Amino acid sequence: MNRINLYVHYDAVTNYFMTRGISLKIMDFNRQYLPQNIILANAPEEFGRFDVQTDFKILRNQTEVLDYFELCQKEGRRMSNWIDFDSMELMHQLTPVEISELLYLFHANKALRSPFFYKLQNNYVYLTMSNGLNKTYYRHMSHFYGRFARALSEHLSNIINENVGWFTRRKKAIAPMPVRLVEELSPLFMNGLKIDLKQAIKENDTWSIPLYIIEDELTYLTRNFDRKDAVGQIIYQESTSQWRIEDLSQQLEDKTEGTQ
Repeated sequence: MNRINLYVHYDAVTNYFMTRGISLKIMDFNRQYLPQNIILANAPEEFGRFDVQTDFKILRNQTEVLDYFELCQKEGRRMSNWIDFDSMELMHQLTPVEISELLYLFHANKALRSPFFYKLQNNYVYLTMSNGLNKTYYRHMSHFYGRFARALSEHLSNIINENVGWFTRRKKAIAPMPVRLVEELSPLFMNGLKIDLKQAIKENDTWSIPLYIIEDELTYLTRNFDRKDAVGQIIYQESTSQWRIEDLSQQLEDKTEGTQ
């Protein structure tokens, strides 16, 4: 199986996460924050309709949104850039300047001002980058934590079961990573964190995944580093189904001292 290293870089100023290997799935959304409607930048012809007043291509209700998300997930389609909105009435009150800002956001993959529009009441902006990464603005940073925990759990499950044949044994199920551990890990996201699944190793019944700070040096994503240079490890013990994070204390201490 072809392992992929994960990457997370959080920008605290505008609340976006630049990620690699962190897929978007419906199950990650808190029901309260599941998009009601979305504006699509570029979508397949069979999805969406053009709004006469704004000329935006939109999905107008949760059923259409869910259908689109599910199809992209099922068929492995690259998702269009999108932004969610609550009300057609308020969306129609966007000024020409605000519409131009939205178009710029979709085209340039960055916001001229805030990516969160009062008239849209949006919680997210989802952008696909030309370098294969995704850039997602979150009104609430914590909404990313569950997505990261689910994605990492899936990747590790695939690694644990990568040599399982059809007729040998059943695939092993693993416990999902607790969200509280992602919160513990989150200070490192601001420095550009590589979760090195290619160097994940198993000793006895315990898996360790090294963590490296690479900032925005994306060429380092596919390069192997010496494990002694890791800032920490994510640990998963199969026999107890327990997750933990190791060796972060000194790094976090140094980061705190550097901000004083």
